[in-house]
Amino acid sequence: MKIRRLPEIDLARIAPLASDRKRVELERFKLGRPTITYKPVRARFADIFNVKPDLFAATDPTAWPVLERLIRAKATSDEERDANLLVAKGLYEFASANALRSRSHNFFSLSLSVGEKVEYWLPMVTVLDGAPLVVFIDPRRDKRLTGEARRFVFSMMHEHIRMANPDFAEARLCILQFGDVIDDQRPAKLWTDAGIALYGFDELDGMVRETYDIWREVSQARESEARRKSAGGYGPLFD
Repeated sequence: MKIRRLPEIDLARIAPLASDRKRVELERFKLGRPTITYKPVRARFADIFNVKPDLFAATDPTAWPVLERLIRAKATSDEERDANLLVAKGLYEFASANALRSRSHNFFSLSLSVGEKVEYWLPMVTVLDGAPLVVFIDPRRDKRLTGEARRFVFSMMHEHIRMANPDFAEARLCILQFGDVIDDQRPAKLWTDAGIALYGFDELDGMVRETYDIWREVSQARESEARRKSAGGYGPLFD
């Protein structure tokens, strides 16, 4: 059977766990249509990070009222609108305070042996304190990246960005998460890989492969249970 792909953040949360913990988490995990998404703010990342064709182009960043209007227009509910604006404002204040300027760069996806691809980076390079910075954003309130999950993400970033491309061998890596609501925003918190012992690619690939092996078993068990229930809950006619 074809199993559904695990979202990047959930894969990062689950893959580093011990096998028994993986199974528990995957048995609890439900894939469905979320009540809210962060698509409205994701669509405006280029504006928030002041992405330009030329990294040194002298142009003004998009003003907050413009971003707010665009995000409101894309939200599908009041709840989604509010969640996206809180993250967008926190990110906008962070970008403004650090005078971030960025340029587009497509790092493409990283292919893994299970046949899945992951992207733990935005398609851009920004500059912070004079150094190139590659960013991954986790906007969630719940089921967000833990410390071990951030280690997993940083390791993926390191393997795909630094190790695979000499031009970015010295690039800084960061994950942005968001705190509790203060006034009209969830303040952005920056994490880097400084001082973190990173996994090698074979370790990462093995974690993902085991996760998907267990996920396949869980998915097959769910499908079998659904078929049993649709048949009236009865087993075979003759045991």
